[in-house]
Amino acid sequence: MMRWYEIEHYRAVADKFHARYKFKPSPSIFAKAIKPRDKAVVFKEYKIRKMLTFEENDGLTQAYLDGENWTKDLFLRFFGEEMYALDWYHVSYRFLVDSEYSRGEFGEWCVPFLPDGDYYFFLNMDMSLAWLGHPWRNTVTVVGAELVSFIEENGCPFLE
Repeated sequence: MMRWYEIEHYRAVADKFHARYKFKPSPSIFAKAIKPRDKAVVFKEYKIRKMLTFEENDGLTQAYLDGENWTKDLFLRFFGEEMYALDWYHVSYRFLVDSEYSRGEFGEWCVPFLPDGDYYFFLNMDMSLAWLGHPWRNTVTVVGAELVSFIEENGCPFLE
């Protein structure tokens, strides 16, 4: 059963995100997208390993689908029952973490876990934990001491 709901008051959610993380989009590969206002916030930017998203005429690769499963397990472990999926300048959602994830045109999540030309943000409800995809830097920034610690200790199959 799918439990993804379009955010009706997107501006309020986006304003809260901007206030917390000083989000500044830029097409430059040199510009980091966030700078948390609270200097005590632990965050780390990881480079995405080359992951072929699509195989010609076959849809998503197994490596990509495994990455979706790994990321969903991370969300289930840390983010709580409900979270946000924000797609910069597109439809954004509030969803139940332990539900079927809505799929887009090419079979990927409707808000993909890796950036593919847009900024994608997954946040817990109070926005203290985050998974932020940067399209031009080809990175994911993980916010929250427990998330960074988990990735540092256990690794991630698609982040360096």
